[in-house]
Amino acid sequence: MASLGAQHPQTLPIWHYDTVKHQWRSQDPTAHHYKKPKVQRFLRAITYNIWFNKEHQQLRFQSLSPLLQQSKAHIICLQEVTKSILEQLISQPWVQQHYFVSDIDGSTFLNGQESYGVVMLIDKSLYLRRLLSFPYHTEQGRQLLFAEIQLKTEKLLVGTVHLESKRDKETIRSHQLQTCQSVFNRYAMNRPNVTRLLMGDFNFDSEWVENGKQMNILKHWTDLWPKLNGPNSRGSTFKNGRLDRIMFQSLRVTPIKMRIIGNIPIGQFPKPKSFSENLLSIFSFYKKTPRVSPVFPSDHFGLMADFDLSRV
Repeated sequence: MASLGAQHPQTLPIWHYDTVKHQWRSQDPTAHHYKKPKVQRFLRAITYNIWFNKEHQQLRFQSLSPLLQQSKAHIICLQEVTKSILEQLISQPWVQQHYFVSDIDGSTFLNGQESYGVVMLIDKSLYLRRLLSFPYHTEQGRQLLFAEIQLKTEKLLVGTVHLESKRDKETIRSHQLQTCQSVFNRYAMNRPNVTRLLMGDFNFDSEWVENGKQMNILKHWTDLWPKLNGPNSRGSTFKNGRLDRIMFQSLRVTPIKMRIIGNIPIGQFPKPKSFSENLLSIFSFYKKTPRVSPVFPSDHFGLMADFDLSRV
């Protein structure tokens, strides 16, 4: 059933791995006893739509997991995470050792039929104060996953989204971005030192007419790809389109660089034949060399951005 608008947020527990009992345990972020947080001079964030499709899924995960591990990102935002992939993800020693996780069993996923959702991994060295989910206007079980992190005297607000799919859903995407803007405004209110990050699969290309309308909703934000790589850098993340974004707003945190990840093929496999090609192969002695296509960790590429915290 479609949501009719932004609802009250759901406070989520943080999940951390208990190395004594060898199991994931949940805890209210406000009740978690942190060690003295490390002095952070640098922050790395990743957003990645990892594709719910089962095609070559195991092979793709075997490439995705070390890619994320080796990034040493402090914040990892994933979209289209299925329950089976989530189960594998939380079984990885690098996740268990280094990260808080927003979900371990898909209980926060809203689209029951396809059963995938958004998941956030947050480095344990960060002081995670709050973790919330905001259901909003959607026909596809989408939501805003939102975290509040304290970086010394700076409040870091992080949101990840998988905005409504399909080209004709522009109006719904507008409602969703308006909700995101309202949520960030609410949690930044009366706070002088706030950094905002909104990242994910926005599902509209930067060259569509729609882009201008949607960016007007986020008019005080910076779209980091053209900012750091130049306006002429295409930055395609999905079928020659720039659908994935990291939006940024801050006075004291400085973005340093941003690059695409997951854009190296992990293998090549034969393309399925079309109906006409099957007919030709039946009625012809001509043997055509099988077509092959590259396989990547996902049908999207991911984005990784680095930030300088020396002024915080």
